[in-house]
Amino acid sequence: MGISPWIPCGLSMASVFLCLTLLAIGPDPRKSPDSSFSANPPQSIPEENISLSDQDPKTLPKSELVSGIFSALSDRNTMLLVPVFLMNIFRYAMLNLLIQYASVRFGLKISTGATFYTETALINIILFLFLVPRLTAYIRLAYNVRPETIDLVLVRTNAALLALGCLAIGLSQNSTFLPIGVFIFAAGFGSRVSALSLVSYWISNDAKATLYAAIVVLESLGHAVGDPAIQQIFAGSLSLPPFWQAMPFFVAAGFYVLATLSSCFIKLDLKEWSTKRNRSWRTTEPSITADITRLVD
Repeated sequence: MGISPWIPCGLSMASVFLCLTLLAIGPDPRKSPDSSFSANPPQSIPEENISLSDQDPKTLPKSELVSGIFSALSDRNTMLLVPVFLMNIFRYAMLNLLIQYASVRFGLKISTGATFYTETALINIILFLFLVPRLTAYIRLAYNVRPETIDLVLVRTNAALLALGCLAIGLSQNSTFLPIGVFIFAAGFGSRVSALSLVSYWISNDAKATLYAAIVVLESLGHAVGDPAIQQIFAGSLSLPPFWQAMPFFVAAGFYVLATLSSCFIKLDLKEWSTKRNRSWRTTEPSITADITRLVD
C-alpha cells in the first residue's frame, strides 16, 4: 500500500470530533434574541390571513402533515427535481471508481489517486465558502434577483458541470488530464444543496422535515442500486479496449444530462411565491443562498 490505513482513519475521526465540538459550542438560533429572521420583517399580516401551514407543526393534525407531503409530491416542479436528487448519489461513487479506473488504465498508485478527494475538497471550500456567496450577494444587490431564481440557476449549472466533468474524465487519454476533469466535476457538487433550498419553496413549513427525510430515503435507495450498478459496469468494461474502460463515466454523464434537462423544465411562479414567503416570514427558513448572502453582507 502507498500509505498507512491509519492516516485516513485518524483524519476521519479527527474531523468527526471537530464537527461534534463545533456543534456543542455553537449558539442555538432558537434562543437568540436578535434573530436574522426578523431583521427586515414585512408589514404586519392580519391573523385571519395566516394559513394553517404557518402554525406550529406540533399543533397540526396528522392528516395535515400527510396532505402537505402529498401536495409537495404532486407538484410538477418537485417531481422534476427528483432526477437531480437521484443523480447526486453518483458524486462520491464516481470518485471512488476514479481511483480504481486510474489505477487500472493509467497505472496510478491508490495513494496518488486518493489525491482526487483532496482536490475535490479544496475546490468545494474555495467555491462555496468564498466565490459563490460573494457572487450571489453581488447578483442580488446589483440586479435584484430573487434567491429562488439563483437556486434554480445553480441547480442547472451544477448538474451540467457534473455531466461535463464525467465526460472530461472519460475522454482523458492520459493521467495528466484527469485533474482537469476532476476540477470540472467537483465544481458541480453544490447541486444537492441548491436543490434542497429550491424544493423548500414548494412545501409548507410543517411538511419540510418529513419531505427532507423522504429525500434521504430516496437517495439511500439510489445508493443501494446505483453504486453496485456502476461497479458492475466498470467490471464489465475491463475486458474492452482502453477507451471503453471509461464506460461508467459516460453512463453517469448521460444521467447527469437527463437531470440537467429535467431541471430546465422547472418554471418559477415568482408572484405566488412572494405572497407565500411574506405570509410565512416568521416561521419559514430563508433559502441557503439568502443565508449566505446575509453572512457576506
